[in-house]
Amino acid sequence: MVTIARRRAIDRLRRRQAYSRVRERYQERVIQQTPNSPRDADDVFALNDLRHYLKQCMRVLPRLQREALELAFFKGLSHREIAAATHAPLGTVKTRLELGLQKLTHTLRPLRHKV
Repeated sequence: MVTIARRRAIDRLRRRQAYSRVRERYQERVIQQTPNSPRDADDVFALNDLRHYLKQCMRVLPRLQREALELAFFKGLSHREIAAATHAPLGTVKTRLELGLQKLTHTLRPLRHKV
Protein backbone atom coordinates (compact mmCIF):
# COMPACT_ATOMS: atom_id res chain seq x y z
CA MET A 1 0.00 0.00 0.00
CA VAL A 2 1.43 3.36 -1.04
CA THR A 3 1.21 6.15 1.47
CA ILE A 4 -0.24 9.53 0.62
CA ALA A 5 3.14 11.23 1.03
CA ARG A 6 4.79 8.75 -1.33
CA ARG A 7 2.00 9.23 -3.90
CA ARG A 8 2.44 12.97 -3.74
CA ALA A 9 6.18 12.61 -4.17
CA ILE A 10 5.64 10.36 -7.18
CA ASP A 11 3.12 12.83 -8.63
CA ARG A 12 5.58 15.69 -8.14
CA LEU A 13 8.33 13.73 -9.85
CA ARG A 14 6.10 12.81 -12.79
CA ARG A 15 4.94 16.42 -13.15
CA ARG A 16 8.52 17.70 -13.16
CA GLN A 17 9.50 15.09 -15.71
CA ALA A 18 6.57 16.08 -17.89
CA TYR A 19 7.52 19.76 -17.69
CA SER A 20 11.11 18.83 -18.48
CA ARG A 21 10.04 16.85 -21.56
CA VAL A 22 7.87 19.72 -22.76
CA ARG A 23 10.68 22.21 -22.19
CA GLU A 24 13.10 19.99 -24.17
CA ARG A 25 10.64 19.62 -27.06
CA TYR A 26 10.08 23.39 -27.07
CA GLN A 27 13.83 24.08 -27.13
CA GLU A 28 14.30 21.59 -29.97
CA ARG A 29 11.51 23.26 -31.88
CA VAL A 30 12.97 26.71 -31.32
CA ILE A 31 16.37 25.50 -32.51
CA GLN A 32 14.80 23.97 -35.63
CA GLN A 33 12.92 27.17 -36.39
CA THR A 34 15.80 29.53 -35.64
CA PRO A 35 16.81 31.26 -38.84
CA ASN A 36 20.42 30.48 -39.78
CA SER A 37 20.88 32.39 -43.00
CA PRO A 38 20.82 36.10 -43.87
CA ARG A 39 17.82 35.58 -46.13
CA ASP A 40 15.77 34.90 -42.98
CA ALA A 41 16.48 38.36 -41.59
CA ASP A 42 12.80 39.26 -41.96
CA ASP A 43 11.92 36.29 -39.78
CA VAL A 44 14.45 37.37 -37.17
CA PHE A 45 12.96 40.85 -37.05
CA ALA A 46 9.43 39.45 -36.86
CA LEU A 47 10.37 37.16 -33.96
CA ASN A 48 12.08 40.01 -32.14
CA ASP A 49 9.03 42.20 -32.64
CA LEU A 50 6.78 39.43 -31.35
CA ARG A 51 8.99 38.89 -28.28
CA HIS A 52 8.95 42.61 -27.58
CA TYR A 53 5.17 42.73 -27.98
CA LEU A 54 4.70 39.75 -25.64
CA LYS A 55 6.91 41.37 -23.01
CA GLN A 56 4.81 44.53 -23.26
CA CYS A 57 1.61 42.52 -22.89
CA MET A 58 2.99 40.77 -19.81
CA ARG A 59 4.01 44.12 -18.27
CA VAL A 60 0.47 45.42 -18.63
CA LEU A 61 -0.96 42.58 -16.54
CA PRO A 62 -1.48 43.20 -12.83
CA ARG A 63 1.61 42.19 -10.83
CA LEU A 64 0.03 39.18 -9.13
CA GLN A 65 -1.36 37.76 -12.37
CA ARG A 66 1.96 38.30 -14.15
CA GLU A 67 3.83 36.63 -11.29
CA ALA A 68 1.50 33.60 -11.35
CA LEU A 69 1.87 33.22 -15.13
CA GLU A 70 5.65 33.51 -14.97
CA LEU A 71 5.86 30.90 -12.22
CA ALA A 72 3.56 28.52 -14.09
CA PHE A 73 4.85 28.84 -17.64
CA PHE A 74 8.46 29.94 -17.30
CA LYS A 75 9.41 28.17 -14.07
CA GLY A 76 7.12 25.16 -14.53
CA LEU A 77 5.55 25.25 -11.08
CA SER A 78 2.24 23.56 -10.35
CA HIS A 79 -0.73 25.47 -8.96
CA ARG A 80 0.01 24.18 -5.45
CA GLU A 81 3.68 25.15 -5.73
CA ILE A 82 2.70 28.63 -6.87
CA ALA A 83 0.31 28.92 -3.94
CA ALA A 84 3.09 27.95 -1.55
CA ALA A 85 5.61 30.30 -3.18
CA THR A 86 3.26 33.30 -3.17
CA HIS A 87 1.56 32.49 0.17
CA ALA A 88 -1.83 32.67 -1.55
CA PRO A 89 -4.75 30.24 -1.41
CA LEU A 90 -4.92 27.67 -4.22
CA GLY A 91 -8.22 29.09 -5.51
CA THR A 92 -6.69 32.57 -5.71
CA VAL A 93 -3.75 31.25 -7.73
CA LYS A 94 -6.11 29.52 -10.16
CA THR A 95 -8.13 32.70 -10.54
CA ARG A 96 -5.01 34.79 -11.18
CA LEU A 97 -3.83 32.36 -13.83
CA GLU A 98 -7.21 32.24 -15.51
CA LEU A 99 -7.64 36.02 -15.56
CA GLY A 100 -4.08 36.57 -16.77
CA LEU A 101 -4.51 34.06 -19.59
CA GLN A 102 -7.83 35.60 -20.60
CA LYS A 103 -6.25 39.05 -20.79
CA LEU A 104 -3.30 37.79 -22.82
CA THR A 105 -5.59 35.86 -25.15
CA HIS A 106 -7.73 38.93 -25.72
CA THR A 107 -4.64 41.08 -26.34
CA LEU A 108 -3.06 38.59 -28.75
CA ARG A 109 -6.24 37.72 -30.64
CA PRO A 110 -5.54 40.18 -33.52
CA LEU A 111 -2.14 38.53 -34.07
CA ARG A 112 -3.43 34.94 -34.04
CA HIS A 113 -3.22 34.54 -37.81
CA LYS A 114 0.32 36.00 -37.94
CA VAL A 115 1.90 33.79 -35.27
